[in-house]
Amino acid sequence: MPRPDRHDAPPARDPAPHGDAPAPLQVAVRHDGSTTTLRLRGELDLSTADRLRDDMAVLLAEHDPHRLLLELSDLTHIDSSGLAVLVWAHRLLTGRGRRLLLHHPRRRVQRVLHVTGLHTRLHITEARPDGQTPLRRRTPSPPGARPAGGRPGGGRQA
Repeated sequence: MPRPDRHDAPPARDPAPHGDAPAPLQVAVRHDGSTTTLRLRGELDLSTADRLRDDMAVLLAEHDPHRLLLELSDLTHIDSSGLAVLVWAHRLLTGRGRRLLLHHPRRRVQRVLHVTGLHTRLHITEARPDGQTPLRRRTPSPPGARPAGGRPGGGRQA
């Protein structure tokens, strides 16, 4: 299957031509030593998830970074298709002894990660307002572990 020529990064997608149409996903790539950063802007949903997965597969095959950091501060929406891409990338990288980091998701995206329980499985970092070192870092719980402060007798288990 032929692949289009790619430079260092998949091309950013242009904004939708119509003001009411949802913003497509734009992806900017930066390589810095053993870390590759993908800055996602727009919406990660059914219409954009497959393309991101394809772009990530090519990037991981060509560069094999130790850390893949997804900068989510400009990601305005994520649905189950987008979450599936994050889980796929996490499993793929973890299986290779690598790491996926989700950096500074917006509240709306954070809420989806919390509602689905993925915040306990994925590595999420939050930046200080000045963009410097993380305020706190959430790391995944071991398989089968209950989150600290979980509701007694009725919390869902992943």
